Amino acid sequence: MTLMDLKGQDRKLRVAVLMGGSSSEREVSLVSGQMIAKALDPDRYEVTALDTRDLFRLTGSCAPPLSAISAPPESDTKRIGSAVRAGAPTPALAPASPDRPDVVFIALHGKGGEDGTVQGMLEVLGLPYTGSGVLASALAMDKVMSKRVFKAADIPVIDGIYVSPEIEAYPGFPLFVKPNAGGSTCGCSLVTEPAALYGAVREALKFDDTALIERYVKGTEITIGVLDFPGESLMALPVIEIVPKSEYYDYESKYAAGGSEHIIPARIPAALIDQAQEIARQCHALLGCRGVSRTDIIVSDDRLYVLEVNTIPGMTPTSLLPQAAEHAGIPFSQLLDRIIRSAIDRN
Repeated sequence: MTLMDLKGQDRKLRVAVLMGGSSSEREVSLVSGQMIAKALDPDRYEVTALDTRDLFRLTGSCAPPLSAISAPPESDTKRIGSAVRAGAPTPALAPASPDRPDVVFIALHGKGGEDGTVQGMLEVLGLPYTGSGVLASALAMDKVMSKRVFKAADIPVIDGIYVSPEIEAYPGFPLFVKPNAGGSTCGCSLVTEPAALYGAVREALKFDDTALIERYVKGTEITIGVLDFPGESLMALPVIEIVPKSEYYDYESKYAAGGSEHIIPARIPAALIDQAQEIARQCHALLGCRGVSRTDIIVSDDRLYVLEVNTIPGMTPTSLLPQAAEHAGIPFSQLLDRIIRSAIDRN
């Protein structure tokens, strides 16, 4: 279904904003989801806010109870098989429930939201959804795997090691320890001496079954949003410089009022601005992201190092991507419109 189809039906677009989840970023997700739901134009959209605990509502009444499902008669099975071998279409599925949304706006963060699992479920349900697909979501969430993709394309990343609870070799102190799959800096630690390393790894392993130990690179942290809409070239948003009040951009710096200062455009040379935007576009394309992404980079001694790619950037009052879009002349409500349009046009 396209936007043209919906216009022909002369009705509001049904949007389910999916939020919450069970990850360590649940509270952030709830704020993002509520902000999105409130910003969607009520004259254009019929909005339903859904916690992941209510996922069964996405199917409406189209899914029969298990007891009602039976195998097709043998004659039908043979007929369908013959049609498939002959290249003819199989019988159509029953029409979807009118309660089903036209698009699901994913406002989830962390495991169960950004890692491809919810995306896979929505694919099975046949529901258009915002943002990246299954593979890109899973790759971006897994820091080690995405680093391997970036290294293969000569995109600069920070050296590190991929560890389980055992610790053998590491690239000298200071170190930064983080869960391999996680966000919002949950479970992350800056380690300056060997005695603290074991505890930092244990803390990271509370949030994932694998920890990542990286050489700590001190520098200027920047972030670049990328918008990807059908029929348009990738658009890199203005580069934001992040100045945290803490030693690094931790949870409090990200979400507490006044926890950090966001400077647009970033105070780095113009050549590095251009390079950072190009790297963000490359990362978006390499992972196969869709709709929107945000790439975090450290600038140190005029060198750029990719930290990670976020496929579902935050949409809270202190979030970075809406600020960058606003600076580029795209108001928040229009940004949401474009993300929804992208999801439907790709269906």
